Amino acid sequence: MLSQESLSFLLRLTDYFKGHWEDPSWGRRPTSQILVGLALRDLAGGIENTELRAQIQGGADKVIGLNSQIVARD
Repeated sequence: MLSQESLSFLLRLTDYFKGHWEDPSWGRRPTSQILVGLALRDLAGGIENTELRAQIQGGADKVIGLNSQIVARD
């Protein structure tokens, strides 16, 4: 079960995503990649399998890290 803080975070993300799905380039920009990575990382916290949860969160961390460097350079 998600904590109240996690649920609030996901609801804010949902508000941000609203209307962006129609944009064909949405999700390909570094800033939106960071948002997707944060959402994946948070959602993975609900997975009971420790190994699988760690793999998903590790992949999300890589996406967040790489795209944060791109945003910081620009």
